[in-house]
Amino acid sequence: MFDTQLPSENDGFGRNNRIHTAHMSPGQASLFWALLSLENRPYEARVEDPTHGHIINGLAANRYVTNSAWMDKMLFDPTRVADKTRDYIIRHYHESEGSRQIVMLIANILKSIAFNPSLDPDYSCKALALERLIRRSLAQVADRPLNPSREVDAREARKGLYHTIEFFAASRFAPVQMSLNVLREAAPVFRRALSGPLNEYVHLPTALLHPEPNIRNYPLMDIVYSMVTGLPTNVKYNTVWYPGATDYALLVDDQGHLGMSWLNGLPNQLIVILARINALSEDDGTDSDIEMVYEIGESLRTLYKEIGDHSRLLHPTNKLRVAVPRAWCQVAYIYLYLRVCGADASDARVICAQQEIMRIINSCEPSLNLDVHLCVCMIFAGVVTSNPDERSTILTRLFNLPENTLFDSGVHAGIQSLQDVWARADAESRPAAWIDYRLAAVRVAGQWVV
Repeated sequence: MFDTQLPSENDGFGRNNRIHTAHMSPGQASLFWALLSLENRPYEARVEDPTHGHIINGLAANRYVTNSAWMDKMLFDPTRVADKTRDYIIRHYHESEGSRQIVMLIANILKSIAFNPSLDPDYSCKALALERLIRRSLAQVADRPLNPSREVDAREARKGLYHTIEFFAASRFAPVQMSLNVLREAAPVFRRALSGPLNEYVHLPTALLHPEPNIRNYPLMDIVYSMVTGLPTNVKYNTVWYPGATDYALLVDDQGHLGMSWLNGLPNQLIVILARINALSEDDGTDSDIEMVYEIGESLRTLYKEIGDHSRLLHPTNKLRVAVPRAWCQVAYIYLYLRVCGADASDARVICAQQEIMRIINSCEPSLNLDVHLCVCMIFAGVVTSNPDERSTILTRLFNLPENTLFDSGVHAGIQSLQDVWARADAESRPAAWIDYRLAAVRVAGQWVV
């Protein structure tokens, strides 16, 4: 999954010779190998994905493992991070007893997700246990006195963020409050884990290229959760590109650096744009804001075109993956116009973005692997949708997501928020606005959005 490398000591098949499961129970061994396995992927991936061959090449089947369904269900492009996922898991499994405990707990949760967490009565308890372990690790770092050496302090702080990327994935079916708790408590640790004075804003483009994946993932989660809850981000970000910096407009992450688009389909530049919209929404409004709105719009148009140009180079079976970043570009437009410009659902710019998302949704056959990454896009499009047929399409796709089977999950809360927005706007015979979504979030999800 990640850019962490193991010491070179393998059997020629990509497996580390130091891995021994003899001391594990059969159940533990099954879970551990389920994490590592890249064998017996779903039929669709085996037959249609041209990149699949390199994933399973050289990996022997394990008798404990049925499939690696958790990767297919949770990652936008699992083929790009298959080898690094294995290395990351092995490294942390051998790191310490505490780390091994977390790895096994994560394996338990991912196994539930791979099948159906609603059928596992212990899923919520396991997710809560993982949250407690992660928060305890974060607290230990946050309470530790600063090391006189910023380099040493940053290196030690990074350890506190270990496993947060798995936590956010594993808590997808859990209440949103769990993720908000971890985001809030991880913020000071994340800041300490980066170089530079602690009182300065985090330079977001640089953080998104950090070699440690848990650091790259934190601002992504912070920004997306800020969008869907209306809460401010836990960290303040500097979104200015330095002269001569890497071209963050690239859609596909450099092969030498995986970025985070493999996780949910968002290219780095789009994350930076969303952070800029968040920052603008917190300003009182100035002439420079008008210029910034125009600049953001131009950046989105450029990125959308680059995504389209890139799609023409893809294998036909991979082109569906382009639907996600394209839909997210339109979400950014809606978010910009609703939250910063004060527009409502009748604004021509909002209508244009909403219609493009609906076109993307309708052009793709319903698919759990695709729809889970379009979920936030469908919710934002839904906020400004008044057509009954389009509302029905959005609800049907959201209802069919496995996350909706648990009544306190984020997806279920999102559906309830949409229905609340529609009921209020329809009752008052007016187009929906950002305030309607905020009120719906407060009513449905409670105190965490106040």
